[in-house]
Amino acid sequence: MKAALTALLLADADLQARVGSRIHWGVLPAHAAALPYLNMTLVSAPVAYTLDGETETSTSTVQIDAWATSALEADRLRWEVRTCLSGYRGTRAGVTFRRIFIAGSRDLSGRDLGDLSALFGVSIDVTIRWSAP
Repeated sequence: MKAALTALLLADADLQARVGSRIHWGVLPAHAAALPYLNMTLVSAPVAYTLDGETETSTSTVQIDAWATSALEADRLRWEVRTCLSGYRGTRAGVTFRRIFIAGSRDLSGRDLGDLSALFGVSIDVTIRWSAP
């Protein structure tokens, strides 16, 4: 599902124009210093069962953090991700997305102790119903 979600985001022309291929899962690679970028985390992937066993459809929650050099750019990323994913149904990279929902979003503080420059971010929570062959 991770590769398919990445492919779906990279296929959006507006989003790709803004972040290029800078979409990462988990810990940001040390060489990925260019902004803006998206960093994604699989928050939850529970296994669902019926009386007949495990179901074929999964529901996962993914947190997409968008980081940029300005609040305006971070907010643009929020809306481009939302436009790309909200309500999406289709197949990408062998994964069938039954439906993608935007659960919510919030601003992030990108300033740590010792940082000399501001970094602006938004976090988008996405609920994905999907199945794979």
